[in-house]
Amino acid sequence: MKQIAFLLLSGMLMLTSCNNNKPGDTATITSSDGKEKITVDPKQMQDAVMDMEKQKDELSKLSPLSMDQLKAMIPEILMSAKRTNYEANTAMGASVATGEYELNDSTRITLNIYDCAGPAGAGIYGLQYLGLLNVQQENDEEFTKSIDFNGGKAFEQCDKTTNDCTFTYFSGGRFLVTLEGEHIGIDALMQAAKGLNIK
Repeated sequence: MKQIAFLLLSGMLMLTSCNNNKPGDTATITSSDGKEKITVDPKQMQDAVMDMEKQKDELSKLSPLSMDQLKAMIPEILMSAKRTNYEANTAMGASVATGEYELNDSTRITLNIYDCAGPAGAGIYGLQYLGLLNVQQENDEEFTKSIDFNGGKAFEQCDKTTNDCTFTYFSGGRFLVTLEGEHIGIDALMQAAKGLNIK
């Protein structure tokens, strides 16, 4: 996965320097061992990069929420499961609140809400969200793909063998929301996301 992320970032840099892609063209990037491939739409990616710069500038101008404000956004109940643990912290200037929910003995969801306000938060927005938009990647063990969700873009990542999945989307013009599920499919995580009201 790290290798694919590196290929993707390299591809983004190449695509932003080229402006002669025809609409509908796609590019496939293959890992050095030939086992993993990702398909990207250069035109969509170029547009996303331009939008990213605008959005990052706007986010950089916003004032981050306090830890208490961010922590208050973590719901007590998610998918009928009571919150078992929650916290908020700041890492390298970016704030995140986390809540954990146990649906049963083997199934758990972790909710992370990142405040993308301020320079550090805007960096999180660029690295963890926009870097994966318009990407399709799949091999025998896992897949990553972007989808339309709530009027914007979201991306899904799943381990096919364990059914451990992650669903990530941008909400409220400033929050990066990630739902990580252990032994729970992507459809259930999407339903959980639809039940959240993060603004």
